[in-house]
Formats: sequence, C-alpha cells, structure tokens
Amino acid sequence: MSNVVGAQASREEEIAFLAMEEVLGIQIQLADAGAGNKVPDGAWIYPGGEGRQGIVEITSPPATSLMSEWATAKRNGTPQSESGSVPTRFGELAEVCTEMLAEDWAQENLDKLLARAADERHLFLFGRGHDILHYFYRLSDSCGDAPSEPVQDLVLPEGISDVWFRGRSTRDAQDRQGSSTVQLARFQSGIGWHRYVASMEERQLPSPNRGIADDPVPEGWRQPKNRSLPLSDE
Repeated sequence: MSNVVGAQASREEEIAFLAMEEVLGIQIQLADAGAGNKVPDGAWIYPGGEGRQGIVEITSPPATSLMSEWATAKRNGTPQSESGSVPTRFGELAEVCTEMLAEDWAQENLDKLLARAADERHLFLFGRGHDILHYFYRLSDSCGDAPSEPVQDLVLPEGISDVWFRGRSTRDAQDRQGSSTVQLARFQSGIGWHRYVASMEERQLPSPNRGIADDPVPEGWRQPKNRSLPLSDE
C-alpha cells in the first residue's frame, strides 16, 4: 500500500483511528495517501510478529445538502441547524443497518475493502446529520454491555469482519481544548455486538473542515500522529 511521507488523516479519519487503536491495541497507518480512491483509508499489522493484517475504510452516508447548508451558514455568520423529522423505528436497529449497508455508497466502500488482501476488513461509519446520528447513538448507548434497546445480529458480506458505528461524543464543557469521549458500537462477524467508550485529546485531532467551522486553537497547537510511516509489526 502506498503512502506519501507527511500525509495526514482527516479529522473524521483520525477520530476513527484513535478509537480503534484504543480498542484493538494497534497502530494504524494511512493506506490511501497518494494511492487514489480505490485503496482503504487505513491499515495495520497486529503486534506479536505473526503478520496478521487489518484494513479499514472510514465513511459516512451522503449528506451533501446538509454540508452545503452548513457551509452557507458559516459564510453568512448564521447558526448551523437542521430541520425535519426522523422516523424512530424503535426495535428495528438491525434492519436500519442492513438497509444502510445495501445502499450504493456503502457497497462502493465494501467493494474497496474486498478488493484488498487482508486478514480482517473493517468498515467504520460515522454520521453527519441527525437522520443517521440518532440511530448510531442508539446502537452505541448502553447499560453495562447491553444496548439501550434490542438489536439483532447483522449478516455481513462474505470477507467483511467488522462494522463500527460512531455514536455520541462528549467533550469537557469547561475545557474545549481538553479530552473527549466517543461511544462506539461494533459488530464482529461470527461473534456479535460490542460497545466501547474511547477517549482522546483535542490536540491529537486535525482541524475541523474549514469550510464548515473555524478552528479556535492557535496555529501549530495541534499535534496529530504521523501516519505515513511504513507498516510494522514491532
């Protein structure tokens, strides 16, 4: 997999990478820097010298109209907002996920993973609008290790080992430049659902999309990982 030295992950990619690293005990490198759109976003080798490799693609359902509205609001200096209602579909989270994974945008990303040789292939999903986010929140909200509502197992495409859903994020209200937590739901083929809470520091993350939001921190304050280094199982 090709990497360009100095290439950086996007903010959404870095949040996913940090969360997965904490959960899986791995170090992820960029896999698609300079290699075009047909290569997954990240790759890693599990520690221990056995050479077991994983790859991940990080994506979200399309939200072109919403992103355009938010960019316009930023340019006009008005609040970014959403309107409209969302169907609750209580008790149908597995059905919602199955329908989502069958959509064209999801299939394109799954095909990208299936086209690469790997021992594990992970799809990491995040949402932009509340029409998607409220389902992901419900998947990852938990009481102990149980979901907040019943959710059935998923049937993943052959060769896909894991699908992750990024849920609610909580930041220290008194220190916007401090730490935050991210709730995650993960479905692992043949095993079932897991739920986690991962933590990260704002300084570890790249700036937000400049077309959508200004970055309130001083230039040079952020220090995200260099993920353009070669893969290693050391």
